[in-house]
Amino acid sequence: MEGAVSQRLIEIIGHFADGNEKRFAESIGVKPAVINNYTKGKQQSKPGFEVLQKIAATYPTLNIEWILSGNGHMLKRTTEHKQIVLLPQQTSADIVAVPVINRRAAANYLLGYQTQEYFEELDVINLPRSFVKGKQCYALQVTGDSMEPTLYENDYLICHLIDRSEWEYLDEGQVCVVVSERGLQVKRIKNKLHSQYLTLVSDNPKHPPFDMEHSEVMEIWKVNWRLTDRLSPASEDLNSRIAQLEARLERVEKQRANS
Repeated sequence: MEGAVSQRLIEIIGHFADGNEKRFAESIGVKPAVINNYTKGKQQSKPGFEVLQKIAATYPTLNIEWILSGNGHMLKRTTEHKQIVLLPQQTSADIVAVPVINRRAAANYLLGYQTQEYFEELDVINLPRSFVKGKQCYALQVTGDSMEPTLYENDYLICHLIDRSEWEYLDEGQVCVVVSERGLQVKRIKNKLHSQYLTLVSDNPKHPPFDMEHSEVMEIWKVNWRLTDRLSPASEDLNSRIAQLEARLERVEKQRANS
């Protein structure tokens, strides 16, 4: 049914763009009105070949057959995760160039399409060696609002790959990047590996926690640092209280001076 196609497209937008149609449209290179026509507009027909081609190129883990027919799973199933070793490049004795994984690289990472040479062509962040932990270190840009107010869109996370044997020792509530067939998701983890699943928790209450079976998890990257240009403003309520207190003290001092 055509309406079902629209519903599946909404699910895709929710998965890859946190439900933001404008961001999803921009990511595949079309106008937001095009996507809106498929999801909310009068058209609500199946996306044309050109749009499907753009979606497939931008999100290679997506199962196009599922969009059109509903058969199978939203994401392609892979029998084996091809791990790619990304090593930070030392540019001097004290500076290390850490590879930045962008959205498209993140999508292709899951399928093992990229090579070390490809990632070396991406942007890098130069960091002091003391910032780099582990042998495999990454910089990942935050998308969406699921981790607000801790992390905001476009913040950069510096993280390193955790060996599978060390997963059970991660701290409860540790912020991590969890790699699975669902994508690369930044979440706090409730460590339930002994019961064969993890609970992934967002800091934004609009996004409910969900469970992921141990077998679904391909990799876990521990977040070590956050780079941001956003400075948290002082609480307006706190500022108001301070102003009231200062005014009260000033009145007391005047009363004492006049007495």
